[in-house]
Amino acid sequence: MTLSLDLKNELQSIAKGRISFDEPMRDHTTIKIGGPADIWFEPLDLEDLKIVTACADRNDIPKHIFGNGSNTLVRDKGIRGMAITLSKFDWINKNEENIVCVGAGVHLQRLLGWSVENSLSGLEELAGIPGTVGGAVIMNAGTKDGSIGDVVKNLKWASKGRVYSAEKGDLEFSYRKLKLPRGAIVFEISLGLKPSDKQEIESKIEKIRHRRKEVQPLLWPSLGSVFKNPASGSKAWGLIDDCNLRGVRVGGARISNEHANWIVNEGNATAKDVEVLIKMVKERVKEKSDVILEPEIVIIGE
Repeated sequence: MTLSLDLKNELQSIAKGRISFDEPMRDHTTIKIGGPADIWFEPLDLEDLKIVTACADRNDIPKHIFGNGSNTLVRDKGIRGMAITLSKFDWINKNEENIVCVGAGVHLQRLLGWSVENSLSGLEELAGIPGTVGGAVIMNAGTKDGSIGDVVKNLKWASKGRVYSAEKGDLEFSYRKLKLPRGAIVFEISLGLKPSDKQEIESKIEKIRHRRKEVQPLLWPSLGSVFKNPASGSKAWGLIDDCNLRGVRVGGARISNEHANWIVNEGNATAKDVEVLIKMVKERVKEKSDVILEPEIVIIGE
């Protein structure tokens, strides 16, 4: 979209945090792919978020929330509108009932380390998962043994200049998904954790991390798991393996040899390369197993 000089000046004058224009999104995604965002905004606090997003709403500017871009593919022509990162929302506070209040911008692995130091259990299954707490809650990140939604007690989000709150009983978590009102920007999460032996927590985390390192391709930039596991109970990687697709390459993108449900960027991949691979995988799996794979990643942009 075309931004007038007056609108750019207005945004820069009202924002306390960083505002930039034509921001290369390859710098903000773990697969290191993505064209420019019209506007990049890093709010300093809640009031900053409310004021600037209200301006965006008045000017019909679409908004997109970014954690650390670990499950997001930004197309090659970039994002029309405003990309928002809540990196400054980075607090972790605990009350006497072991309810932990966390800013949406806190990295999952930092929170996990904090929980170990405070001998609190409930997050171990998130070991090795990249991303921020906000992003993890939105996609209900986890494994077959548990997801972050299991320990969420309360969420706070901003929308159209107002702040909303919901308790666990009013939230609809499902496999890799949380149902929220359109346009909601989650900025704070309360988690219910349980006191436990520190060494037991550390041991469980180390086992999970070791298991992940054995099967996950960590050498190249990636998106993590590309497809959800089907409701039938079969594994997405197994269905892809049945089609002998490991190592298949399009341009600079390749289906990983270590994990068939990962696509890696070998240095010069484009979003188009990745999307061609995604389409190929879906077609081959449908033809071989009559299963329609659904992407776990988010694809945005032009």
